[in-house]
Amino acid sequence: MASDSPTRSSTTDADGLGRHLQTLGAVVSVVAGAFIVAAVFVALGAGALRPLGLTQEDALGRVLISSFQFVGFILTAAAYFSLRDDWDLLGLRTPTARDLGWMAAGLVALVGLLFASSFVYELTALQPAESALVQFGQDQPAFFLYLVPMTLLLVGPAEELVFRGVVQGTLHREYGPWPGLVGASAIFALIHWSSYVGEGRVVTLATIFVLGGLLGYLYLRTENILVPAVAHGLFNAVQFLWEYASVTGLV
Repeated sequence: MASDSPTRSSTTDADGLGRHLQTLGAVVSVVAGAFIVAAVFVALGAGALRPLGLTQEDALGRVLISSFQFVGFILTAAAYFSLRDDWDLLGLRTPTARDLGWMAAGLVALVGLLFASSFVYELTALQPAESALVQFGQDQPAFFLYLVPMTLLLVGPAEELVFRGVVQGTLHREYGPWPGLVGASAIFALIHWSSYVGEGRVVTLATIFVLGGLLGYLYLRTENILVPAVAHGLFNAVQFLWEYASVTGLV
């Protein structure tokens, strides 16, 4: 019997390694696939809008073209759940009063964290990177207004489907709630690297990691993907409206 132990142990180790590789491979494949599909959709969208005179140089055109990216995200996540027949992982349901309360609390917490990070930047030598969106909107302020419906209808739902639904949900199931939350938040922060320019990217990504962690916590507590999706969309909308008010001198 003793001679069988190493064989069983080796088999168990191999099974465990295979399971880890399968889980991580699924996560990486979905994230990479989402960006590939998004790039194809953006290219197709840009081509379709060009005859209408809408390009990346125009505020409305830039928003409409960008919206195809998030359609690609949504379709990739939907394909993942459909192929695996695993829609239950999302916990998608009509929000309860408790869910609505978490949405409101989450929005307040996200805005509070954003202001707190700005306060920390002012007190220290830390400098955040500049957002490419904000840079563009400074020349065309209407851009920020166009972004509001896009972020509510597409950005919040699309990013939460991929990063909380697929990534956090899959890692949670395999490794537990907190590894799932931390892993998803780290990936969520890293994919924003190209959205910022100049020095201070590490500082900015650290802030996004914390914000992503809060969205992950909302998902963890409610087990309803709509909660972080709505909170995320509203949070972005508040930022864009603030930027519009700042650029146009309203505040």
